[in-house]
Amino acid sequence: MLYRNQSDDVVWSRAVRKQKITPFIVAYLQSTDSHIVEVLHIKNIGEGYEKNIQFKVTKDYNILGNESWPLSECGAIKHGVSSFPPQYEVTYYIESWERIKKENISDYIGLEISYKRMDGKRIKNKYTLPLNEITDQYYSSPPETFIGQIPLFTEVKFYS
Repeated sequence: MLYRNQSDDVVWSRAVRKQKITPFIVAYLQSTDSHIVEVLHIKNIGEGYEKNIQFKVTKDYNILGNESWPLSECGAIKHGVSSFPPQYEVTYYIESWERIKKENISDYIGLEISYKRMDGKRIKNKYTLPLNEITDQYYSSPPETFIGQIPLFTEVKFYS
């Protein structure tokens, strides 16, 4: 017969409650559906609501090659975000693949994201996102807008 310790249940219950209030923000690069432009995604993949999100660009990048439009001066990255619910996502179009391959293949974006959980604990994540990391890669599964996901029904003829 297997006996459970009550203190183990308390620890497990506390861990589950903590998971439900813990946000987890990630930053990653992905190509558009047409594979023409590389996009920076910042997303809360955790289950918790987060507040007071601050971004610090440690290695800046000029969006679409425009020197007067650095990533560090864009919307949420410059001003921060007051609230970031679960599954919320912010995206920035970074650069065309053609320009990355010709001019910026070894460049990268450095980003530091800091935020508070609902219980007040401060969390900080650092990201180094090389632009060449996803060069010439395709999706392992097509995105929702991909025409290949639309089932094609063909007429079946029976011959007797």
